[in-house]
Amino acid sequence: MLLKWVKVLLIVCLATLTISLMLRYLDVTSVAFSIGVNFALMFWFTLLESQLKPTLNASYFNAYPFEKQGKLYRMLGIEWYRAILIKSGWEKIRQQQTPIKKSLADFQAYERASRVAEVGHLVIGTIVFLLAGYVVLAYSALDALGLIVSNLFLNVYPILLQRYTRPRLQRVIEKLRTVYTGSVYQ
Repeated sequence: MLLKWVKVLLIVCLATLTISLMLRYLDVTSVAFSIGVNFALMFWFTLLESQLKPTLNASYFNAYPFEKQGKLYRMLGIEWYRAILIKSGWEKIRQQQTPIKKSLADFQAYERASRVAEVGHLVIGTIVFLLAGYVVLAYSALDALGLIVSNLFLNVYPILLQRYTRPRLQRVIEKLRTVYTGSVYQ
């Protein structure tokens, strides 16, 4: 248990050092900083989550009634964003990490991975939002544009995509549970 917390502390220190170095050597208003800080935080969160393995069972992850059919997300262009991810090859990487072979366990693992991804993008998006707020106050809104746009495409849309996909995953999981157990309530 102590080793786990030592690893967590090292990961947090590594993330702090990385961002400190980026602040020192990259202009906080540059696109390179905006993209770099997002990917550095993604790496940091991946390491942190692998050590902590949170349960992520909060009711927040359940679909709200307006999310179940996905109409709002489609109006916001989520299918366009998903198409970009597929064309860029990101979906192939995702399939290697959490392959789905139409089994209950595979769909449950993918559904959990969607929760992990959502939390990661929430944490990273909040940090980048705070950095953008600092840049707006210290420089200007135009100087924060790189952080704002990168946050939109690298964190906000991925969160929306997880929220859009999860109700469909949960419906498939419930159907598979019914097939395997003969009842939804077992």
